[in-house]
Amino acid sequence: MRKLTFFLLVAALPTGMAYAAGFSIGEFGGRSAAMGNAVTAQAYDASTLFYNPAGLGFLEGTQFYGNITVISPSAKFVGADPLFDSTVHDAKEQIFPPLGLYATYRFNEKWAAGISLTTPFGLGLAWEDDFPGTPISKDAVLQTFYLTPLGAYQINPNLSVALGPDIVFSSLTLKRDVIVFDTPGVPSTGTKELVEAKLEGSGQVAIGFAGGIMYRQEKFGLGAMYRHSIKLQADDGKATFKIDPTYQGLLSQVLVDQTVKAELSIPNYFVAGLYYKFTEKFGVEFDYAWYGWSIFDEIVLEFDDPTLNQTIPEGYKDEYQLRLGAHYDINEKFSVRAGFIYDRTPQPIESVSPLLPDDTRNDWTFGAGYKTGKFVIDGGYMYVDIGERSTVENGEGKNDNGFDGSYISHAHLFYLSLGYTIK
Repeated sequence: MRKLTFFLLVAALPTGMAYAAGFSIGEFGGRSAAMGNAVTAQAYDASTLFYNPAGLGFLEGTQFYGNITVISPSAKFVGADPLFDSTVHDAKEQIFPPLGLYATYRFNEKWAAGISLTTPFGLGLAWEDDFPGTPISKDAVLQTFYLTPLGAYQINPNLSVALGPDIVFSSLTLKRDVIVFDTPGVPSTGTKELVEAKLEGSGQVAIGFAGGIMYRQEKFGLGAMYRHSIKLQADDGKATFKIDPTYQGLLSQVLVDQTVKAELSIPNYFVAGLYYKFTEKFGVEFDYAWYGWSIFDEIVLEFDDPTLNQTIPEGYKDEYQLRLGAHYDINEKFSVRAGFIYDRTPQPIESVSPLLPDDTRNDWTFGAGYKTGKFVIDGGYMYVDIGERSTVENGEGKNDNGFDGSYISHAHLFYLSLGYTIK
């Protein structure tokens, strides 16, 4: 009985938290996102607090800037032979609206301060009830909220540095079906319609830090920023089970609700950028970003019953991202932008699952901005091409759960920002 309880509880928990940590978001400013997030060497508006805090030292007056990005993801699954037929299973249509909110203030020629609220790491993916992979993941939402107060010092008119803490809040909701009455060692036996397992929890407040440096001349810019890794820790997560009433008496003695503690690490990352203004109206930036995903090597689970504790390997690897962005200022009020991001996945093939079917991404983006008086409006669109990734390699299934097949994924992002400056 104890082993069965352990199996069902563990089956309900680990993968959701694992793959959520492999999903980063970077679109928190309308102008910046339209340039493929390649803005580490220039400060255009208050969203520089996220992209490179040192840009704060070049902003004038008091500035407010807010951005909303609407993310519409799409995922499909086709199972591998011989376990599955060629049926195409679609994920549910969902919309996610990450926010970026910023405020900056300049004290004097040397000192400035600002504060930002962003959600740079998160996950949301849900599947229909008839999807065969619901025992791995049925619905998952992970959110992180970074509140970041920053200070900047302008060493000279061309050079600025900045530093400040990241105060991080997090929450998790995860659902999956539990297979009962299965035959050990025989795939595709048992039933998953009787029990739904649910995990809900809020992480303890975590502390990290972010900083940057920026050097600017009239036509040339260099910049670099760093954000430190953090550990998300939930001490009061609740694992609960919704059991079909017909089997309530039989299964309620086995599927006992209990508290679970969990830990996972969010990676550090470093970005360096080079900007050059070719003409009075046209400028281009290239950025290189490195993410320390190898810190996400395992998940630690601790249950009310210590004999159920487990450490789950994940094996992510460090990866890089290339960003290219350009802007053309038609006149003093109107500007157009475009960009491209090549984003390599840190996820090993063994970890690809219904919770996060990730792959190396190619992101294409464009947008425009308009200034009038103290106001600025920025907006645009990004297409994220994740493509197709299979967990079958050389005829052999590689997924850790034995759930093999191909995933075809992409996402549409729409973003809109509004800024206001008081000088």
